[in-house]
Amino acid sequence: MSKYEELRTVLSDERFLLEALRDLGFSPDVSGEGLSLYGYLGDERPEKANIVIRRRQLNSASNDIGFARDANGVYRALISEFDRGIGFDDAWLGRVAQTYKERQTMAVAKAKGYRFLGRQVVETQAGKKVQLRFAVL
Repeated sequence: MSKYEELRTVLSDERFLLEALRDLGFSPDVSGEGLSLYGYLGDERPEKANIVIRRRQLNSASNDIGFARDANGVYRALISEFDRGIGFDDAWLGRVAQTYKERQTMAVAKAKGYRFLGRQVVETQAGKKVQLRFAVL
């Protein structure tokens, strides 16, 4: 049985987190009270999360991945050691956060009346950077 690790995030808006996970190809389950996480053998674990990616969407030997809201309203990612080892690691969590931020930025820009012109990935000395382009209407 793989131990769950609790990872801090800066994600606090359920809407954008759900949109980000869906953009990445997942269909998460959602509950305000929290849902039990299940291990790779289908065993119910003591960990609970408000947003859960069920193991069947990951890998045949995976555990569920969860996002649990803390007392400050920020989500903590609950990811097993096994799943972190097969690619659901800090880099994956970074992609979730990047997609979340893009969704959030798009919503704010739309609310302010900007028109979306496009998304571009630019190579910089520090690595790849995503640029969202907007115009004033």
